Amino acid sequence: MTKAFLYIVEGDEESEKAVRILSRCRVNFQKVVVSIKGNGKSMWRDIETTEVPTLHSPKGTFVGIKEIEKFCRK
Repeated sequence: MTKAFLYIVEGDEESEKAVRILSRCRVNFQKVVVSIKGNGKSMWRDIETTEVPTLHSPKGTFVGIKEIEKFCRK
């Protein structure tokens, strides 16, 4: 099974909520902890956004908590 990648900022409320949502949905994901100051450019290069939380999966890239919630409902 292909793994999804969840880009988060440690200690960010929205990021922690995204982790809980994906865990409840039993999504196979790996957390990628970023610092916008340090990782923003590489995050943009990888997934064309610097917004967190962002889920990147084989089904697409889902930016923000609302999009991640929609992903879980599918």
